[in-house]
Amino acid sequence: MRLFIAAELPQGLTEALAETSALLREAVSGRYVAPDRFHITLAFLGETDAACVQELSALLMDACTGFPPIEVHLGALGSFGRRKRAALWQEVRSGGRLEALAGKIRRSLDTAGFPFDGKGFRAHVTLMRAADLSGGALPMPHAAAGTIGTVALFKSDLSRKHPVYTPLSEAALGDGG
Repeated sequence: MRLFIAAELPQGLTEALAETSALLREAVSGRYVAPDRFHITLAFLGETDAACVQELSALLMDACTGFPPIEVHLGALGSFGRRKRAALWQEVRSGGRLEALAGKIRRSLDTAGFPFDGKGFRAHVTLMRAADLSGGALPMPHAAAGTIGTVALFKSDLSRKHPVYTPLSEAALGDGG
């Protein structure tokens, strides 16, 4: 099964991101990510044996225990990839706290021998895929702030329309600390 670990977003951030996404629909063509799939990927594991879910869930719980909830603010828009087929995203600023959490989780995965995508971490929420950014200026994104308090292990099922993300386990930040 295809797995990833992600921070779940509070409702206020999801709403602000959905408002930005609605503005982008008027300015950019591409495949939009539905608000119920917004998240911040902390580690992408890819294809992983289903028998490992319990161990990964325990690892996630250990990594999040004692790590305080994270205050975040939405920042600027950015993109990965080519101008005509880019992933368009909105930055999430945390004063380095999301980076620290991602680092802690990735070190735990590495120590336990779980392979993951080792690309550098950049805190963001993907709003659109296959975006054609050659048309000019983008609208100003909506600003919002909130607190991230939950991290989850997700299963990702790919389909022709869109991926389906199913949480397999969740860990609350700060629990037990």
